[in-house]
Amino acid sequence: MSSLCFAEPAALTSDEQLNYLTQLKQQHATADNRTALLAEVNSLLAQHALRAGYQVGYSNPQDFLYSVNVAKQGELLIREEIRSSQNSSLEVRSHRINVFGIDPFVNYDCPPQGVRCMIFAEDKNTAILTIVRNQQAAKDLARALSYLIRNMQRG
Repeated sequence: MSSLCFAEPAALTSDEQLNYLTQLKQQHATADNRTALLAEVNSLLAQHALRAGYQVGYSNPQDFLYSVNVAKQGELLIREEIRSSQNSSLEVRSHRINVFGIDPFVNYDCPPQGVRCMIFAEDKNTAILTIVRNQQAAKDLARALSYLIRNMQRG
């Protein structure tokens, strides 16, 4: 049984939100909220990528690498790169997500029986991102993505 978790940006007071965004802007050396949020999302994705080395005992361990960009106004572009360590194959896919009209609260799940955490699309069934099993990293990623989506929805 898995327990779906939600990012918590709505629970933050405006002071907490302002402090969070100020910290990200300082950390990523930018004055722009969206640029800082994108940098944070991509930094978390790189730091906590699900690599083949974490998949001990799996028949086909793979690296799952992701990046997120703003494709155009109101559209997130998620790039997924899957590298097989056994046959050296590389699979690259892109997913576009229109942020207008969607719930900005991103859901995640880190099942105890496994090596991954999943970040879900609005339907709460489709995993759009996968990272190594780390509850805090998934929570941080969902939080940054939620803020990014809200930022994009404002225009």
